[in-house]
Amino acid sequence: MAGSCAAALLARQGVRVVLVDRAPIQSPVFKAEKLEPDQIELLSKFGLMDRLLPSAGRVREIWDAQDGRVLKIQQRDQFGILYQDIVNGVRATLEPAVQVKIDRVRNIRTSSETQCVSLASGEECRARLVALACGTAGDLHARLGMRKRTIQSEQSLAFGFDVARTDGYPFPFEAATYYPDGCDDRVAYLTLFRIRDVMRANLFVFWSINEAGTRSFVRESRAGLARFLPKLTRVIGEFDVSSEVEVGRVDLYQMEGHVQPGIVLLGDAYQSVCPTTGTGLSKVLTDVDVFCHECAAAWLSTPGMSAEKIARFYENPRKVEVDRSSLHGAWWQRQMSTNGDWRWRARRAKQRWALQAGGVADYFRFTRKLTA
Repeated sequence: MAGSCAAALLARQGVRVVLVDRAPIQSPVFKAEKLEPDQIELLSKFGLMDRLLPSAGRVREIWDAQDGRVLKIQQRDQFGILYQDIVNGVRATLEPAVQVKIDRVRNIRTSSETQCVSLASGEECRARLVALACGTAGDLHARLGMRKRTIQSEQSLAFGFDVARTDGYPFPFEAATYYPDGCDDRVAYLTLFRIRDVMRANLFVFWSINEAGTRSFVRESRAGLARFLPKLTRVIGEFDVSSEVEVGRVDLYQMEGHVQPGIVLLGDAYQSVCPTTGTGLSKVLTDVDVFCHECAAAWLSTPGMSAEKIARFYENPRKVEVDRSSLHGAWWQRQMSTNGDWRWRARRAKQRWALQAGGVADYFRFTRKLTA
């Protein structure tokens, strides 16, 4: 997503852009299935949001629930949309001037003047500036002498699946977030939201991919939800899991040795994000905004592409803040979901009280909606 958005924005500024990817379209992949308000705002700023609307399910109201009760109803704009629909929607907006090469990058050689990108086909692309947006995969970082500093191995797991009510009726909400009662099961929360005419569910947990409980949940997800969130049906009604269960593992890391002439790391290529924070796309889109609107054009208007220029991107206050808050949010969510110390028990109680205090009036709206 970072690479596609950057290509679209830079081309509009008159920059000659070559976009290299291994496939002409993004195939289905489980990640980033919901757009939050700040992400919608940035995509709108980029002129890309309208292109995504046909693939999205709009959410205007969110139920916050715990212990079998709706504690608060938020008025908040969100969109449920599959990651591949975001990327392919952005790709469809690319101007003809963007040269798209379906190939794999084998190596990158950088300097303070010209960068050389070697492709698997044997072709070499030369450019003044390279934006590496390879996500969490690949070994190009290591070939460039960069190091991945692990902050938390196996930070979290995300499960994605569809749900449907057993009585055939639609769910009485557009989106809902259901919190566990404690931290014994190391569950962060369950979020449900519409994508087109399907109710999608994401469950976030702090487990290892190799735990027996992980394999058990994939096989028997409905029974697992009944075990971890026993009063869930009091809020959403009786339901079945109506699709295969997808699993995503997140290792939390940040790159070191990344300030090099001629190359910038965008999104997960520089720092991963725990999905429990909901800031993954915020970080990606902020990187793209800062890079395209505050850095690239100015850099390209003057000679050279020194490491000093590149450092300004990583030092940008907006980028620094979203990176910092994403890491802090990941730590906070992990502690809130796993730490049995009295201080964290008190914080969980305070969170629940805050939901209840804000949701007394909303409870009656919830009751009326169910009755209707």
